[in-house]
This record gives sequence, structure tokens and C-alpha cells, in this order.
Amino acid sequence: MDVSKFKTSDWLMVGGGALFLIAGFLPWFSFAGFTTQSAFNFFFTGTVPWILVVAVGVLAFLAAADIFKLPENLPAPTIFLGATALSALLVLLRLIIGFRLGAMGSAGLSFDRGIGLFLGLIAAGVATAGAYMNFAASGGDLKQLAGDLQSKAKSATAGSESSGNPAPPPPDAPPPPADAPPPPNQ
Repeated sequence: MDVSKFKTSDWLMVGGGALFLIAGFLPWFSFAGFTTQSAFNFFFTGTVPWILVVAVGVLAFLAAADIFKLPENLPAPTIFLGATALSALLVLLRLIIGFRLGAMGSAGLSFDRGIGLFLGLIAAGVATAGAYMNFAASGGDLKQLAGDLQSKAKSATAGSESSGNPAPPPPDAPPPPADAPPPPNQ
């Protein structure tokens, strides 16, 4: 394995994945100095980002080390950028929301944010920076990507006409009643 082939973007994705691997097991929230919650206690804002960032780190390492080649028809830089950016957003959301036990509207128990949550946010940010650098180096452009996504969203919401399925013809007019006068001649 030749680590001299690793680009800065690869190191950032691998390092972010390794740091998030550790941060997931550290305390994300604590109460009165006691560790209570880790990333795995929060599925959408802890476990999912952990899986995504660690997977991107592992895949980036394997691809850069020429151990495993990603399929050519798969836009890996775009997928890596989307996965890491989503992870960073979800962890930031968890940081903003915090953690509280108790009924809505009641005082409840408010928990302090722990070191694992902050390290997880930093790791997701580092991996996102590496994924963006990789995306840009592969010729990707965020403005073009946003335009492509908007056009695909518009075509998806345009209905069945744009998907090749023509609209059904209008129903035939009902026959005139038997005692109706004949139509006028022109």
C-alpha cells in the first residue's frame, strides 16, 4: 500500500471517518457529570451520521489505497459529498436540539452536551471538507449539481405526462335522448 497516492481530500475523509468512529462511543450528553447518552441513543441524528461518515472514510481509504475500486458508473464524489454533508447537518441539528427528559412544556431534566457530540460535529465537518475537495477535483460544480437536482425535481413533480405515459383521452359524450330534436343542418 502506497500512502503517497493519498490526496489531501482522501486524508480528510479518512481522518473524519476515524474521528467519528471514536466520537460515536464518547459521551454526547451527560447529567451532573455522569455519562448518559452516546451517538447510538439518537438514531437519525447520531447513528445514521455515524454510519455514513465511517462508511465514507472506509471507502475513501480503500479506493485511495487501490484495495477496492468503486464502480465507474457510480458518481462516488457526489455520493460522498451528499452523505457527509447530510451527516454534518444531522449532527448540527442534534447539537442545537440538545437532549431533555420530561414532558413537553415541563422543566424536565436538561442534559449537558458532551465531548463526543462536539468531536462528532468536527469529524463530520472535516469529512465534508474532504468530500467537497474530492468532488471539486473530479470536475464537479455545486451550482451545476443544484441546477440538475432542481430540474429533476421539477420533472418528477410535473406528473405522469413527463414520464412518457400520456393522459387518458376524455370520455365520450353521452348519446342524445331518443326524444330529442335532430341537430340543425348547416
